[in-house]
Amino acid sequence: MTQIDKDTQYSIAERSDGFDLAVSYSRYQFIPESGAVAIACKAALTSTAWAIAKARGKDILPVNEQRIKISIGRNGLSGITSCSAAAPVEWKL
Repeated sequence: MTQIDKDTQYSIAERSDGFDLAVSYSRYQFIPESGAVAIACKAALTSTAWAIAKARGKDILPVNEQRIKISIGRNGLSGITSCSAAAPVEWKL
């Protein structure tokens, strides 16, 4: 996985019509708020998809929220809430 910032990493798998993007996001939370982490995780996925496309000089179709697979977990001892999100990203023709 490639590090974006202290909380976020991503990986891609190339496809002929775009790429599959996976994002891992985690942060410390004194008071658990998995909803806030889920929102931040989805935002990280979509912004990373657009950044990758821009760096390649291509346009993508909007990432369909219904196709984002998300998983959230919390380590009660460390206070870290983590999220994994994955979605297919398609090039705009």
